[in-house]
Formats: sequence, C-alpha cells, structure tokens
Amino acid sequence: MGMGGSSLVFAEGYGALWGNPAGLANKKSLTLLDSSTWVYIRPTPHNIDNIFAVLNGGKSHDETKSILDGLIDENGFGGGEYLGFGWTGDGMGLGVTSITDAVVSGSGLSDSTLGIRSQTNAVLGMAWPIRFGAFELDVGASVRGYYRMETSSGGWAFDPLAEAVMTGSDIYTLIYPNKVIGGFGLSVDAGATLSFGPLGLGFMVRDLADRFAMSESTIEGIANACMVPLGGSDYYSVSPVYTAGLSLKLNPGSLLSASFFAEADDPISLFSDIESAPSKLHIGTEITLLRFLALRVGYNQGYVSFGAGLDLWVLEVNAAMFTEPVSVGDQTIGRTGIMVQAAIRF
Repeated sequence: MGMGGSSLVFAEGYGALWGNPAGLANKKSLTLLDSSTWVYIRPTPHNIDNIFAVLNGGKSHDETKSILDGLIDENGFGGGEYLGFGWTGDGMGLGVTSITDAVVSGSGLSDSTLGIRSQTNAVLGMAWPIRFGAFELDVGASVRGYYRMETSSGGWAFDPLAEAVMTGSDIYTLIYPNKVIGGFGLSVDAGATLSFGPLGLGFMVRDLADRFAMSESTIEGIANACMVPLGGSDYYSVSPVYTAGLSLKLNPGSLLSASFFAEADDPISLFSDIESAPSKLHIGTEITLLRFLALRVGYNQGYVSFGAGLDLWVLEVNAAMFTEPVSVGDQTIGRTGIMVQAAIRF
C-alpha cells in the first residue's frame, strides 16, 4: 500500500500467492503468520484527538454524533484485518488467508450505511523458470478456492447501531434482523515475468472464474442454525482483472538498493483512452538502507501514498498511509487510511 499497490505483478515468495503466481518460481519462504490491520480515517491531529477523546469517554453523546458526522462525510470510516500463512519453494506454493473489511459511508450519520465483506481463501500455485541466455522467463498459475460473505441489500443502517453503542443499549437485537449473502467460489490466476538484468516486464490475470452461487440469510438465522449461507439461486459474477507492469531493480542485496515499479490495470484500454490512464496506474519506489530499512512512496490511481518497513531477520514490520479511489454514488472520491503489517517469515 505504501507503494501505491504497484508491486503485485512482481511479487515473490509468499506475496506471489496473492499477486502474480509467476513469482513462485524462485524465492523460498515459510510464513508462520502474516497480519495486517488498517483503519479508514484521515490521520489529521484534529481527527486523532477526537477519536481518542471518544474512546476515553471525553465527549458527550451529541459531540460524538457530530464527530461521526464529520468522519463519515469527509472520508467514510472503518477498518479491517488480514491474517494468513503459507509456504513457497521449488516452484510451488500453498497458503491460507482470511480478510475482513468494514466501511461506513454516506453524507453523514443519519443516512450512513455499514458495508462488511469477509473472505477466506486457500490457494495452490505452481511456477516454472525458463532461462535462455541473459533472459529469464517465469510462468505461473494458481487455483484459489474461497468462501465470501458480505452484507446485502446495500449494507446495514449504521445510525441505529451507533446510537446503541453510544447509549449502551442492546445492539444484538438490532443486528439480528440484518441480512448477509454468502457462498463458495473458485478462481484461477496466471501470469508471467521476463527479466533481463535489472529490468523486468510482467503480466498477470486474476479471477478467471465462472459465476458462483450465493444465498441470503439473516444474522439471527446464522446464529440459530450455526451455519453460514451456502449455495442458493443468487449468482455473483467475477470479472477478471488484467495487469501489466515493468520494474527496475538497482543494486539488489546491497547496503543501498532501490526498486521502481509501474503497473497498469486493463493495460490494453490505455491505448484507446489515454485520458483515463491516471485512474489505472500504480507507481511505486522503494529504497532499502543497510538491507533492513525500507522507505516507500507511491502513486495509486491518482493519489499519493507512502510507507516504511523493517526486516529484522524473521520479523517483518511495515506501515503505510494510503489513499485509494472508491465509487460513492455517481462520483469517485479518495478514501484515506493507515495500515500496519507484521509477519514472521523464514
């Protein structure tokens, strides 16, 4: 996220399980735990002070509502959590992840909705390195099975839920009637990278899949049946995502090294619609100092992001501030967030 989402095509090792599977060809790794937490909030001193004041009980009921009004109107707010582990080696990879994302959006508290999406993935991938002279071609593919569950009917009304929390009322009675939709899906991802010295070219496609069945249930129905919704007559269509990119890596493994990435979604359309190019580009730079400290900056579809990371033997810690485009009604806005990630990786 610190590099504007620009390194998916050239992801390696564990990252290749969720990016370009061609990156499984070379790097071996065992990830015992990979965890990320993020929140959607503009981290201004004013917003941070307000959030801590609310959490510490320093704001009245009306003041809290006013703060929520402002947060929702200017940026939306929410957060999410990612957990995963996996193994890669000898051109193969296995991994499992779980990701949950929740966002409150609207013009204010009174008309706000809560949207939640949760997905658990299991992936098996393979890749093959092909060398000819100074060139290396890596080709890979993976099969990814997943279970997805999300809020239905345009999300849940957030105002009564917030009111229940602020007043200490019974929130479960409000949650039980709300509906969710869920089901199993299967996707194929594939890609290739071609490298020549420090230069790299790559292409990948994710979510090659047929539609999959989903069914609707209420939270109360799930609680009573102890079963999430399965199958059904409603179908969710998955659209493939095509991405092409280039990379430049200078002095890799040295005390001072740098990497540059540029990627474009739906790259063929760039030639027919140049004006839309900024909304499809991901550009990022990473500078590594003393092999363990990384500084990053990125451009994510028209918005700037930045971050930093530490690689301390088996422990990796990263943080980023990002802005990403989201569709709200008939317009696109930038939603800002901050993310912290840590991993135990051998």
